[in-house]
Amino acid sequence: MTRSRVLLDFPEFKWFLLVHFAMYISSLFFACAFILAPPFTKVVFDAAIADLQSKGVAAMGKDKVKIRERDSALLVVVNMLREAASYVDMVCGGDLVKILLTGFNAFTPKGHGGTTIFTVIQGLASGSVDADWPNDVNAHSYIIRYSINEEGLRDVYTQVSAGTIGCTITGLTKTKEYMFSLASVYSNSQGEFGDPVFLIVI
Repeated sequence: MTRSRVLLDFPEFKWFLLVHFAMYISSLFFACAFILAPPFTKVVFDAAIADLQSKGVAAMGKDKVKIRERDSALLVVVNMLREAASYVDMVCGGDLVKILLTGFNAFTPKGHGGTTIFTVIQGLASGSVDADWPNDVNAHSYIIRYSINEEGLRDVYTQVSAGTIGCTITGLTKTKEYMFSLASVYSNSQGEFGDPVFLIVI
């Protein structure tokens, strides 16, 4: 799957969600056999995560100085994640499986009916995702179906209806990779479900 690319959705996370995401990346990224020359060491990365965590907790009292310190630490971790994502993009060459093995998510542009791009990214709340797609002027609603991408569970779908462009799906199992597909619903028919989009929920 050479069209896959690393999904740079992490700048949207709240600082505490980014801490969890960065810890997850640290546990997988440095363990991959094909990560031979990372842009920084695991020790340096883990120290930056710990710094963000401690400064984030200290800033919960709304002290402006501590909030600035937290935001500076947040920027450090985000920039390190961007460096790591860029390295993964180069090393993996768009291979979806390799990207997922590093802990990063992959953007896989897929359509349903050839014109609409369906994307799924991490939601603001843990265990949630945000799905988005351009408006199909001929459709009056949409259906999203999803399942855990594991043997025996891939065909056990949950379906949700959405009447607008985009929706949030909650209550998903953290650390599991899910498959999401989208179909348009027209006045007298339902379109086919498009190829699945994959995302590991955090």
